Amino acid sequence: MNLVGGKILAAEQCGEILEGLSAGILSALFKGAPDSETVIRACDTLVRDLDTAACAELLAGIGIDGALAKSYISELRRMFSAESLRFRLRTELGESLGAVTVRTPLFRDFAVEESTRPLGVILHIAAGNADGLPAFSVLEGLLTGNVNILKLPAADGGLSVRLLAELVRIEPALADFIYVFDYSSRDVEQLRKLIAVADAVSVWGGDAAVTALRGLVPPNVKLIEWGHKISFAYASGEITEEALCGLAEHIVGTGQLLCSSCQGVWLDTADTEEINAFCERFLPILEAAQAKSPRDFGESVRYRTALEVYNAELEAFYTDSRVFKGKQCSLIARKDSVPEVAIGFGNLWVKRLPRAEILSVLRPCKNMLQTVGLLCGDSKRAALADSFFRAGAVRVCKASRMSEVYCGQPHDGEFSLRRFVKIVHSDAD
Repeated sequence: MNLVGGKILAAEQCGEILEGLSAGILSALFKGAPDSETVIRACDTLVRDLDTAACAELLAGIGIDGALAKSYISELRRMFSAESLRFRLRTELGESLGAVTVRTPLFRDFAVEESTRPLGVILHIAAGNADGLPAFSVLEGLLTGNVNILKLPAADGGLSVRLLAELVRIEPALADFIYVFDYSSRDVEQLRKLIAVADAVSVWGGDAAVTALRGLVPPNVKLIEWGHKISFAYASGEITEEALCGLAEHIVGTGQLLCSSCQGVWLDTADTEEINAFCERFLPILEAAQAKSPRDFGESVRYRTALEVYNAELEAFYTDSRVFKGKQCSLIARKDSVPEVAIGFGNLWVKRLPRAEILSVLRPCKNMLQTVGLLCGDSKRAALADSFFRAGAVRVCKASRMSEVYCGQPHDGEFSLRRFVKIVHSDAD
């Protein structure tokens, strides 16, 4: 599905539009984008009138079960609400939303007027995982006054197009600032044409996807990267039953699908027997959480893959590990200390990582680390958090709160709206 001028179009209708894309964008830039309040009001109306059942049906079509769909829709309502969007603008851009006069003593005394302006045209290349909605990225571009071109991921299922089409129906002035194309990432020629009209390319994806795109983006186009991240738990000292239950509920509740989902647990030890003892203690807690979960991942490709590995001999898959296999969940006691993505859905690794080795082990992966969930006493929390921040992590919290977010929270250590604007200045007198 494609969206141009607020209309949903078939693929065969987009060839001519793509050839004339530059002229259409120049026209939009000449008119100037609607102000942020216009965007905010339209988004707020969108989520207040949202058809929950229709959204859940679209999400089910890409393998997202009812419980996770409910969570996604709730997040959509929160992120698109007027209160949330105004808070984000104040938090991320602050006073720079308007003109600020600054007097400088350098060379001579004169005043300059500084303000933020849109980058111009942003091409959003969305990831195909179930971690977020591509429409969110377009929304950020609209809030900052940019023309937005979205290249859909293969697994979007039509939800982003329908949401953005409805947004344009609510506020027709946004039509010229939203383009959505359903091109394959393998179609390099089409990608080059989209990049050619952009001032910046915002890309979500793994190392291979980002590396491939770098070769296509010329030096005069800004590349904004949002790479895949790994999150994990770290246990040190005495661990309470309550803390382990909270971690288990987080693991089961997210299916280990989110960037903030726990992929595994490191223990503050060098002793293999402590790893085994932790697995023996945590496995029944994880089993209990799985048994209580209402989640049904249905046709999720990742779930089927995980299930195939699970139903096969895990010991054969992890030849250098000891596997603690429970009912539809498992803990894999690994011998190394390297971070990795788990097979998911209640199957995670457990490794040793003495506190003194946190920096040496994790620094090589510094740009891959996101959330660290701590299982420790209050007296250790600040020092451990500092170690993980120095190693490259951008968020440290209690293990039970790894998937919690708050309004205006930075994404992977950065405020995204700031990456979509530039600071300009001119003489004020």
